Amino acid sequence: MKQPSSSQCTFQPATEAEMDVALRELSSGTAPGDAGIHFEEPKRLGRVSRRCILRLFNHSLCADHVPAKWRQGIVVPMLKPNKPANSMVSFRPVALTRTLCKPMERIVARRVEDSIEEKLQPQQARFRPGQSKLDTLMQVTRHVRRRKDGEKTTVEFTDSARPFDSVVRACIVEGVLSFCVTKPQVAWIAGFLKGHAAKVRVNKVLSEKIGLDRSVPQVSALGPVPFIVTVDSLSKRLDCIPVLQDGFFADGRTMVSTSADLSEIHRTIQQGLGCSTRCSSECYVEVSAVETGYKPFGAQATKLLSLKAGEDAHRMLGRAPKLLGLAVQPHTRAAKHVMCMKAAPGTRPLQLSAVAAPKRGPNREQLRAFCRALVQNKMCHGVAPWWFDTSLSDRERLERVRAQVAHIVSGIPKAFDREDALCEARLRTVSAVPHRRALENYLRLKAEGPAHAKVAHGIFLPERPTHARLAKAQHLYSIVGTPEKTHDATALERARRVHFNITTPGGLKADAPEKDAKVHTMLRAERFSDFGYQVLAGGPVVPGVSSGTGAPVCPKDGQCEKVVLGAGSLACSYRAECAAMEAGLKRLVNAIALSKTRRTRVPEFTDSLPLLMALSAGPAVVGDAMLRRVWDLTLHIVRLRASVNFQFVISHFGVPRDEAAGKAAEQGSAKPHSYPAWTTDVVTGVEGKVRNEMYRGFGEGRAPRTHRSVLLNRVRPAPKHSKVDRIGEPLLAQFGTSTAKHFGWSRRVLTPKMGQMERRW
Repeated sequence: MKQPSSSQCTFQPATEAEMDVALRELSSGTAPGDAGIHFEEPKRLGRVSRRCILRLFNHSLCADHVPAKWRQGIVVPMLKPNKPANSMVSFRPVALTRTLCKPMERIVARRVEDSIEEKLQPQQARFRPGQSKLDTLMQVTRHVRRRKDGEKTTVEFTDSARPFDSVVRACIVEGVLSFCVTKPQVAWIAGFLKGHAAKVRVNKVLSEKIGLDRSVPQVSALGPVPFIVTVDSLSKRLDCIPVLQDGFFADGRTMVSTSADLSEIHRTIQQGLGCSTRCSSECYVEVSAVETGYKPFGAQATKLLSLKAGEDAHRMLGRAPKLLGLAVQPHTRAAKHVMCMKAAPGTRPLQLSAVAAPKRGPNREQLRAFCRALVQNKMCHGVAPWWFDTSLSDRERLERVRAQVAHIVSGIPKAFDREDALCEARLRTVSAVPHRRALENYLRLKAEGPAHAKVAHGIFLPERPTHARLAKAQHLYSIVGTPEKTHDATALERARRVHFNITTPGGLKADAPEKDAKVHTMLRAERFSDFGYQVLAGGPVVPGVSSGTGAPVCPKDGQCEKVVLGAGSLACSYRAECAAMEAGLKRLVNAIALSKTRRTRVPEFTDSLPLLMALSAGPAVVGDAMLRRVWDLTLHIVRLRASVNFQFVISHFGVPRDEAAGKAAEQGSAKPHSYPAWTTDVVTGVEGKVRNEMYRGFGEGRAPRTHRSVLLNRVRPAPKHSKVDRIGEPLLAQFGTSTAKHFGWSRRVLTPKMGQMERRW
């Protein structure tokens, strides 16, 4: 088959990339068409077979020819949820077409979407990337919240009766042409919709072939795109009606009118209904009066509207109409989550507890995934619109459920504070979710063009916290994004006196035995035994020994500093290694300045190879703020006439290490619900800061928290021994790198102190 030339027409052939994307989007495990080919088979085709199929697609697209087999399918009636099975209206016809037709539909649909996306009205929120039913819902809640004194707001919800089954194909083709879609795509869509036939299959019995003069194949990749193009013309007509705001979710329409005069609201809504009925009748789509809802806000008495669609008016004022999966509750006259969403928080934690088995349950990260899937997505459905209008009791109820889930995920007792549990499980509070999602929706709408930006400013009012959070984020971004001062030529010249050795001791591999690693590490360390100072970044050690974890500064006389700095149990983390090295270099600067040592040599030992490789790029190349601070300290040491030599080591040398505690820490961190959570050596650093805070509390007459003794392993403050041997640098490294595991309360206590201790990340 010859590849058609693109010079003969405006035809642009489909590429292999489009083909690959279309094949990846095919759903696995679904029912095949009448050919019996499952969707898994085209995905496993080789390169030659895919190119043959691609040539077939390009020939079909260029010649405007759709194979007859592709226009035939099998219709399977699927029962709608919560519908009676004894009525034909309760079933949705699902068309099963040929397997090779599916990727071709996706290629054409994606091209049409790219052509019409910027031309569609912003009111349509269905079948569009980055939009959902929440966009329409937020428009409704905007008008309800922005009512002035004496004004009333009326919302009308209409729906079409079987729109996919009754729309005329000529209207679809005309609508697609109005968006200036290229002729090959329009011709292929017209050929695909023309001459459709199907057989109905019920209980493995096929009917005779039935010709379809109307409708768009449901569950088809190409079906929704031409349908929303047809509905877009109705949105343009409704925009011409003053004092009427509209929103679309597929064929569902929402019309909102706000005024102090009820008669004006009545006329506006009735005019919108008439326009909707006339536009739908042009495409032979009938407006369903049964599914039409009418809801007033702020009005004590209103008139019922008449729907001129050939059916009797449906009276719905006595009950709350359904709105886009949510509900409007009459007693508060505000948008809230449905009752099933209120009942879900009682059942979802039980499901999460069943997943978190005490012996063979998943680790914490997997539990967080279960939590987001089972609890958060259900509770926070539509949270951005309804959270600001719901009652305080409902908010507190959801917060309690979130705290219960956090205790399950983190594996800590229920007696712990709610904020501690959320911190350990790395979960946000429910109140933080709507603010974040509202900000995301606001920025997304502003980025889509002037029309959407106008809608965004109308939904998110200036007095809402969304603008305050955006201003705060922009301020922080301006601080973080400020370019730091570049190093001058003198500093770069001094950087030559800094050496890096990133080779493994003795050429050992990563899986070398611990015994060999210790021997070769000791041999490398002996080369620097006569140096003035030594800085070591280590891991878990035996508590009480004057060597500790982190970065001890060892003077030349062999006495090890008792004050230990570094990142504690997080020394294996890249960013925590930066904190450990920075802390050690700061201590080294103070030691050299006090002793007034000149022309000394300092080796820096670390087991973080990525850190050394990043630092070895030089002070003029590194862009990370933490790496730049490490380089600033290193250059400051060089100015003190000391040469710095960074050495990569595999094992500790001369530093006692608590292997049993390290193993228990890893197990407790991975599965806190299966193993007792071991408070690592960093607790020693916590003690000093917490003691000082408790002294201040006792002096001011404040009572301490009851869970402090649990957090500190029942450590009691001693007023006569306020000075501790270890400072809270390991704790600051954990909290500064957002990797705290068991110290939620201490984070709240020490966060205001971090600025004083020069922790800027």
